[in-house]
Amino acid sequence: MTGEMIGNMLRPLIGKSGTIFMVVSRSGQIGFGTGPDGKLTDVEVREDGLVRLVRETGWAVLDPAEIVAVVWNDDTDTSAGQFL
Repeated sequence: MTGEMIGNMLRPLIGKSGTIFMVVSRSGQIGFGTGPDGKLTDVEVREDGLVRLVRETGWAVLDPAEIVAVVWNDDTDTSAGQFL
């Protein structure tokens, strides 16, 4: 995936509660909780192409070339989630 693709998928989730899961090539699944005290506040595609996710409680920098799938689970719903 590209940084712009991931940014476009995650920006609509800013301020929402839920969980973001990503499948990373050669590493497995990673997850980010975005609950009431740690909501996603910003998604930035950096000049070097990496994606920076900012939450109220911290941040993460991802290499979009290694991301093969993104899943969003809304905390208010009991469904299996939505594959983005």
